[in-house]
Amino acid sequence: MPQQQFTIIPGAEPFRLKGKGPKVLLIHGFTASPTEMRPIGDFLHSKGADVYSVLLAGHGTTPEDLQTKKWPDWWGSVKNAFETIDGCEFVIGFSTGALLASRLAVEYREQLKGVILISTFLKIKPLILSRLSFLFPIIKRLKPYINKSAETEQFFKKHHLISYLKYPMAAVEEAIKLVKFTKKHVLPRVTIPTLVIQGAKDDRIHPSSSKLLMRLLSTENKRLVMLPNSQHIVSVGPDRELLFNTIYKFISTLEK
Repeated sequence: MPQQQFTIIPGAEPFRLKGKGPKVLLIHGFTASPTEMRPIGDFLHSKGADVYSVLLAGHGTTPEDLQTKKWPDWWGSVKNAFETIDGCEFVIGFSTGALLASRLAVEYREQLKGVILISTFLKIKPLILSRLSFLFPIIKRLKPYINKSAETEQFFKKHHLISYLKYPMAAVEEAIKLVKFTKKHVLPRVTIPTLVIQGAKDDRIHPSSSKLLMRLLSTENKRLVMLPNSQHIVSVGPDRELLFNTIYKFISTLEK
């Protein structure tokens, strides 16, 4: 049977902001779209950066589309996008996108000058969910989808974010597989300059993920910046100016 084709939601497409400065690839997070990376892209573009983004497989369409995808499909999206950019110098990944960005940092270490990992998905909040991850094969059969809260839906509307309003549980299981793979096979091999950014009030990823991340990274050139008032989607949070300027300073320093 031919594979079902899904239409991209208007506004969820990858965006491109042309500039004459450093080339930067932005990678969004799980169930989301490039809209959550747009504020970072707009700021860097205002400083002259040449900005690219990617739409991960199964995202920006329907939850049913994402339900059919495996985590190597997301990696394939990122790898293909990266390889279409002539001379990409920096990668910025958010949440699950940070895991994929870290792999680019390993596989393209000779090309990249630095990587920025934001709200990295390592430990789910509450932590008990991480410990119960072995139950996901059962959960996904009993309850294929779990709805996000009404408050989350309002947050998306307020900030013009395109994201699914329910979690496809088969895809959640894939995200957890990606976490395990990245912790074991990727993060200990990251040797390029790395900026780690974490919201202190993250409501989805336990803030201690950032400390674990710092321990796992092999690079000696690494820095952790905590955003004191921010929850998970820091790009539209109260510390966004600090976020933007921290990223810009990191890139500018390595560009010299």
